[in-house]
Amino acid sequence: MRTLTTCNDTYTRDAQGVWRYPWGHPVPSAVDLTLADLMAIDATVGCTEGIESLRPLTVAEREWLAGRSTSIDQILVRKRPGVRPHAGDLIVGMSAPELHAMTMLTVVDVAQAAGGSKSTIDSYRYRGLLPAPQITRGRTPLWARPIVRRWLADRPGAGWRSDIYDEATATATADDAGIVALPDPVSAA
Repeated sequence: MRTLTTCNDTYTRDAQGVWRYPWGHPVPSAVDLTLADLMAIDATVGCTEGIESLRPLTVAEREWLAGRSTSIDQILVRKRPGVRPHAGDLIVGMSAPELHAMTMLTVVDVAQAAGGSKSTIDSYRYRGLLPAPQITRGRTPLWARPIVRRWLADRPGAGWRSDIYDEATATATADDAGIVALPDPVSAA
């Protein structure tokens, strides 16, 4: 069974049907979003072209949706006990509380959480140092809080820079070519 990604490839649905973050943890309260769920919101997504705007379809999915195949072995569908899946059961993405528009963060919100300016966050974004937004509403990029929380912990300038300072540099003294001793990151914590 193939995997499925959503929200700029932030979330991945594994072979067991569990939606996961890029770092591997399961997304709390995540559920499969089906074609029927979307049709209840917007009837225009009922055609193959409408589905393709959400995610690419495989050849097997195209054949099954067209009625030319009855095999669902290669089809990502919601399975319910005792009920044969139908087109509305086709999984097109993920729904989770963290993706609700009222809980997502704008660039200004991310800047405030990072203790920086909007222009700094925009700079990170355009240089590829900020994760891609999970959703764009109009022209406004929006990030899920867990993604921003994880990025804040790992972002440029956060924590000890072991890629720059090695142990010899960290323990250098003032009489080593005028270098001031840097604190040991283990004892400083």
